[in-house]
Amino acid sequence: MRKSVCSRGLAAVVALTLALAHASFGRADPAFCARKVSSYVAELDQLLSKERNWITPYVDLNDRYSPFVDCDVDALLEEVSRSRFARPITYGPRSKTYFIEFSSNDVSVSFAYQVDTRKTLAHSATFTRK
Repeated sequence: MRKSVCSRGLAAVVALTLALAHASFGRADPAFCARKVSSYVAELDQLLSKERNWITPYVDLNDRYSPFVDCDVDALLEEVSRSRFARPITYGPRSKTYFIEFSSNDVSVSFAYQVDTRKTLAHSATFTRK
């Protein structure tokens, strides 16, 4: 009886490990990242075109989508540049980091993508009122 319970427990652990490994491989797919960035940009454009008084929806959007991991840089930059609110993208050659900003007259949203680590960081949303 004890051996049967142990082998079932081991089988469950192995199945869970394989499922988690499969899920993490799916997230490391550059095509998955491009779709995720595309969805983020579409939602962000909607927010920037209508939401002027609350920062919380932008913070929530960043929390839901970040980080972007294992992106193909060209695909990420292409998706970002499709936004009507995209500002010029800058590149820091020493840190190998792209700095990406979207801005309306009222709100600015930005993040950085590090080429070496293949991951975004520093997602932020701020008011830009003048």
